[in-house]
Amino acid sequence: MNNRRCEFEIISTILDLSKNGAKKTEILYKGNFSHTRLKGYLTFLINKNFVEEKTIQDNGQSSNLYIITNRGKNLLIDINKALSHFDE
Repeated sequence: MNNRRCEFEIISTILDLSKNGAKKTEILYKGNFSHTRLKGYLTFLINKNFVEEKTIQDNGQSSNLYIITNRGKNLLIDINKALSHFDE
């Protein structure tokens, strides 16, 4: 079996990292994503209302914070349940 992550694992990672709110660079580095791949997944998750994008002011500069929604939390639970069956 290869070591590449499936789409569910990628989505799970993004949702998990956005639990307490995270900037794109934090998700990028902690999740080990390419910028292009992360951008596509974040767009999908925002459009489906799994993640919310908020603009915050940080030292006079604005930046985006990505926060998991209740719908995203439910999805994360379901994905983790499904993925756990593959580990058994």
